Amino acid sequence: MQQPETCLCNGKSVRRMFNPKQLRIYILHLLADGTNYGYELIKKISQGTAGFYCPSPGVIYPTLTLLEELGFIITGKDSGKGRKCYAITPEGRCFLLLKADIFAEVKMKLNYAQELKAGNQFANEIECAVDKFKSLLRHKIVLQQLTTEETEKVIEIINRAVDRIEQVNAVLVAEDK
Repeated sequence: MQQPETCLCNGKSVRRMFNPKQLRIYILHLLADGTNYGYELIKKISQGTAGFYCPSPGVIYPTLTLLEELGFIITGKDSGKGRKCYAITPEGRCFLLLKADIFAEVKMKLNYAQELKAGNQFANEIECAVDKFKSLLRHKIVLQQLTTEETEKVIEIINRAVDRIEQVNAVLVAEDK
């Protein structure tokens, strides 16, 4: 199966933007607005996450099957194309209301993704650089590859970088005034 043509992530998708519970709640929320097909849900999730996350069919369809087995959604056939369309049930709506706390987490992630996209064209690159940096340090720590002297130098470098980023930010904030 192909990814939808309108996927915004250009193959650079966040691996796990939502945990399984959050994804189920987000799908129920999307279905609360009306029936949809699997690929339409993929597109809507991609758009909602500003292209940072495009769930694969291998994630969406098993999730839809689970929601159907739980009685939270029902499926029907599109008379024109024979595709399955999904609709939320009253039980699904009730469950969605009961899980408002999880949906609040989803909304927070969606808002963050939209802010990243709108506020900084380099946000994705910065996030990737930070993730790469954290992975490298975790690897060094787990394998105990840093001496005490090297650890102190790394801490000093990190603290200097934080100070420098704060200085740059302070200059930018002052320029905006």
